[in-house]
Amino acid sequence: MAAPTETIPKLQANLEQYIKPREQVNYIRRILALQLGSYTGERPAVPPLSLTYSTRDVSASPEVKGVQKEYLEALHANIAARRQFDEALQAGRPKDDLQSKPPSLGPELLEERLALLKLRQKREGLLVIQQSLDRLSEKPASTQSFLDTEEIFHDATALPIVPKTIINSFVAEQSAAQPDLQVRVNQLEKAVLRAKLLLKQEERLLAEARARSKSKPDVVSNGAKLEALNTTRNELINWIETELGKASAGDESAEGTRHTRGPGTEADQATIATQLRQIQDKYARYLAARKALLALATHNPQPSIPPPTQQTGSAKHGDDDDSEPGNYLLTPYVEALLSISRHQKAAIIHKSHMSSVLSKQNKDTCQVLGHLAEESHLLPSYPLKDSLRRPSGIRNEMPTESSDRPDISTRIKPWVVAADSAKIATLEVVAETIEGGQIALENSMKSLQDIDHLLGQGEGEVADIEPVDEDVWLSSEGNRAAAARKHSEKKAGPSRQKGDPWSRLHGNLGLISHGDED
Repeated sequence: MAAPTETIPKLQANLEQYIKPREQVNYIRRILALQLGSYTGERPAVPPLSLTYSTRDVSASPEVKGVQKEYLEALHANIAARRQFDEALQAGRPKDDLQSKPPSLGPELLEERLALLKLRQKREGLLVIQQSLDRLSEKPASTQSFLDTEEIFHDATALPIVPKTIINSFVAEQSAAQPDLQVRVNQLEKAVLRAKLLLKQEERLLAEARARSKSKPDVVSNGAKLEALNTTRNELINWIETELGKASAGDESAEGTRHTRGPGTEADQATIATQLRQIQDKYARYLAARKALLALATHNPQPSIPPPTQQTGSAKHGDDDDSEPGNYLLTPYVEALLSISRHQKAAIIHKSHMSSVLSKQNKDTCQVLGHLAEESHLLPSYPLKDSLRRPSGIRNEMPTESSDRPDISTRIKPWVVAADSAKIATLEVVAETIEGGQIALENSMKSLQDIDHLLGQGEGEVADIEPVDEDVWLSSEGNRAAAARKHSEKKAGPSRQKGDPWSRLHGNLGLISHGDED
């Protein structure tokens, strides 16, 4: 038998492919749920046929055909056989076994379990909310003594008083020590973070207070607000007075200590005492002025200026009468200004109308040019960038209008440049064709001259033949016989030329022997 130390690694190695982390299992479950949801959509989920129970009937609808219909029929037969088997099994068992049989685990039990868990979660959430509300109701935030420091620290024990000598020694040590910049930076960062947190908390409390005040505007009356402001003012005044009293007591104690140290500080103490008296006098005047200001603010003032009398009305009528003669002087100028304004208004309207008509026509023209450009075969063959290589003589006009309006010149310029390029290309093709024709004509003339040279026909013979032809057409009937005789004579005696390969023959083949005899 193998040792447990060997068996456990083997089992782990065999089960490693089936064991997965919890996060991976949850991820796979979510993917499968999304995939199944994509198949079902918004329709209710239908249980698969392989997970049917013997208590449910499966019927094949007439729409089902093929293999699915055969499967449903086989499933129906399986359910019937399972029911018969369960009935036979129940009949063969004794009654005690039937009574002790546990309840069947079906889908109803699972649904009840899920509903129970949902209700339990809902109950726990409601209990947490109820506990929070009870805690909030127990807090005395609505009472006036909630923020009173005396009530807060009423049961707390008083802190021991630290001697001033120890505090002075701490101050001296801190001042004598070298400042650590990193510590200071950390302290500043902590202070900034603490201030930000306090600011966020105060902003949240302010937002909650504003929401409560908006939801309950009639809860706090103006009288309560005035009383709260007066209470705050009194508390602030009392706090300032107590702080001043503490400061004066501390100064007196410091003065006593300094007096014990030496007689040279009496002048300084007198100066400090006079400054304190001046401060107290200023504060007393400030309190008196504040009380007077509050009294004036709470008092309803009444108008002390008497109503206007009839004399002011008569004076007003007199002023109107005096201003009437000036109206007669200003009337012509006003009428001239009105006529000028009407003319300017008419000119502006006419200008706007003309500009609208021109812009509409410009827009239509640009649309037509755009359609023509889309259907044209000339512009793709001769684009603008290729035509810029040769000067076309067209002046490049800069657009004077705004960029949002269509410009006809920019639309027409490609057409003009393409037409110019097509014209130049056509002329080049024609010139090349003419040049080729001229070369071919020269070659043909040269070939004809070579043929004439081979045939023994010269320029003189051609010149002689031409007037004979003209004499034949232009001669009269009387001279036709003489012309015929002359033509026959010229044919009978052809001219001999030097270098002619046919000069020995001349068409007199039958007279070769005769010429030799002579």
